[in-house]
Amino acid sequence: MTVTFEIQDSIATITIDDGGKNVINHGVLDELEAAWAKAETDAQAVIISGRPGSFCAGYDISVMTGDDPGAAAKLGQRGGRFAYQLFGSRMPTVAVSTGHAFTIGALWLACCDVRIGESGRFKYGMSEVALNVPFSAWPLEPLKERLNSRHLVPAVLHSRIYDPEGALEAGFIDELVAEGAGMDKARIVAAELAKLTGSAYSQSKRQLRSEALAVMAEDLGL
Repeated sequence: MTVTFEIQDSIATITIDDGGKNVINHGVLDELEAAWAKAETDAQAVIISGRPGSFCAGYDISVMTGDDPGAAAKLGQRGGRFAYQLFGSRMPTVAVSTGHAFTIGALWLACCDVRIGESGRFKYGMSEVALNVPFSAWPLEPLKERLNSRHLVPAVLHSRIYDPEGALEAGFIDELVAEGAGMDKARIVAAELAKLTGSAYSQSKRQLRSEALAVMAEDLGL
């Protein structure tokens, strides 16, 4: 199993670990969607983490740059639907970037409420344009909201790659901690956010992101 789920003190932890770079394919998404459904039922806050050295290296590149545009679109849209769930979740969401974060991994970070990165020889980036994969409307919405404005063009159009310090400045992450310390920090943050149990959190989040969520929903056919 690539995705594991645990819950303690009403805080769910969803961890992606494929033993390698955490490449996203339909099998991983099957497990992620099942874990997310459990979290929505049972948790007051969610932590999403990767494996040491890699939060998520992105989609399966053989599918996204292969000879079947339909297969690439299907995988991309499915990752987008999970991003939509994260971005509009009723619960506080905390991401722990334990290493590299590219394409859909970087987008999932942008969709979480708090993003904690770990120091190390790690890279962040949106490499779609460099791979000759055009952006559709939905991924631009969380990027426009979470990236610092002066980094939006370099990150999106120029496929600039960032180290953790640069990712903090650009807005891919909110806080940078020592390598290996991310989960401890995430648990502290999630415990504080889990106290915001009223409907005001979810309603205010949806209001704050209503226009972006509407664009995402239309583009994803939701």
